[in-house]
Amino acid sequence: MTPEKETYQKLVDSLFELPFLRYAVVTDDFGRRYAGGMKPGVESTTPVEIEKRLEAQAVLILKMAEGYVPYDGKVLWSSIRWEKVIALFFLLGEGKGTLSLTVQGVTKFDSFDKILKIIDNWKNAAS
Repeated sequence: MTPEKETYQKLVDSLFELPFLRYAVVTDDFGRRYAGGMKPGVESTTPVEIEKRLEAQAVLILKMAEGYVPYDGKVLWSSIRWEKVIALFFLLGEGKGTLSLTVQGVTKFDSFDKILKIIDNWKNAAS
């Protein structure tokens, strides 16, 4: 594993410590996977090809949202909510890729603060 992929895997492993997290993947700016996947012991609700499509679309959604930054401020995250799961998408910084993750559909929004703290700690350690 390259040092870069190892760094991303550390982020994913830290996120997997959260009991409500199901899936976490870091991709490059083209949607190619650096690290992650389904949390060990958790079954996906969708086929792998659907997961990969969502990873690529997350990059497009977040890059499009960057156009709003001068008007609305920094992009913090984007989400999609289904009945069973909630998907969250984060930009990790210039040239550092995108984090896509899913949590259980019953997860409360205040739990997202725990996710943001892990991401911020990872960013600070990586810089």
